Amino acid sequence: MAVYETIRHGTPDFPLEVHETQVPIGFHLYPHLHAEFEFLVMARGSGILCVDGVSHRLAQGDGAFVNAQSIHLGIPDGTEPVSFYAIVFSPRIFGSLHNDAVTEKYVEPVIRRTLRLPSVCAGRDGWQGEALRTAGELYDLRGKSGECAELEMKSRLFHLWAILCGHGERMHDEGGKLDELRGVMELIDREYASHLTLADLAAAAHMSESHFCRSFSAVTHMTPFSYLQQVRIQKSCQYLKNSDLPVSRIALSCGFNDLSYYARRFRERIGCTPSEYRRGAAQEESYSRSGETPSRG
Repeated sequence: MAVYETIRHGTPDFPLEVHETQVPIGFHLYPHLHAEFEFLVMARGSGILCVDGVSHRLAQGDGAFVNAQSIHLGIPDGTEPVSFYAIVFSPRIFGSLHNDAVTEKYVEPVIRRTLRLPSVCAGRDGWQGEALRTAGELYDLRGKSGECAELEMKSRLFHLWAILCGHGERMHDEGGKLDELRGVMELIDREYASHLTLADLAAAAHMSESHFCRSFSAVTHMTPFSYLQQVRIQKSCQYLKNSDLPVSRIALSCGFNDLSYYARRFRERIGCTPSEYRRGAAQEESYSRSGETPSRG
């Protein structure tokens, strides 16, 4: 994937999806963002979730909220594979025919960052335990069909949202630097095949090159060039899985002018050659159910 996830988050008439992701040892989920809210629960293992430059350690059973348009990444911190499930839902799922009190009081302020919901639910008792149990009920309902299935899922989602909003904190608008960095990530997503320089990226963020590098690394835990290279690798993964184009042409179309350099960087980040990846794409899907391709850390 690129800066935005490629998975379908529900359907247009029911924008709610519950999916699982497994991350093998030595891999991580690199920086990305999406227009939906997300509540994830660590089902196995432990790791670090970084959201807009703030790191949170999640142990097995812990949950975390990720706001819409937040830059986030995941880094396993143990010696065993990590798995988690994520409840991903569009703000539209709260809507009605007209803006109502729910949207105005409990949805739009979260999007605007003037209502900050709890980042982590680590307790097993009280409101945190209730939030985790409700998330677990949503997980159990995934894929269910039949009469009232959507109502059951939506009722539990609203209950989870009420718990989180009830323990949120009113804030001033944060905006600023993060908006500029999101814009740079979107630029990279569009222009990854072009010859992008540090000067280009810093100019897009309206920052000096040194300030931009510090700000970008603080939020993504990667240098701008490393992130650009990661996006190019991930774009090439999509071509390898979904097209019959020669590897050399894929490399060129993704911004790599040297095939040997591309193959070397691909192996470093993905753990195999591009040709091996293409042959094993079906197997790769078994641990990349979220639309992401885990990368070597």
